[in-house]
Amino acid sequence: MAKRDLSTDEEIRAQAYQIYLARGCGDGHAEDDWSQAEYELMQLPVHKIAKLDLSQSKKSRVSLVSLVQAAMVFASLKL
Repeated sequence: MAKRDLSTDEEIRAQAYQIYLARGCGDGHAEDDWSQAEYELMQLPVHKIAKLDLSQSKKSRVSLVSLVQAAMVFASLKL
């Protein structure tokens, strides 16, 4: 696994804590919460792309392809 920078670890830690709170603060699931937080943060670019309005023009569709490609590259760098 590639080493993460500190800000990424902080983001994951904060997201994992929110998951812990949402589960009712039950102990014994720290690794599961961390893994879920990593997954959720990795999916953020995909969720943003999915919400785009593509009804405007062909140029918008070409831009979407570029965004998807960028998201895929970003995701591969985070692994």
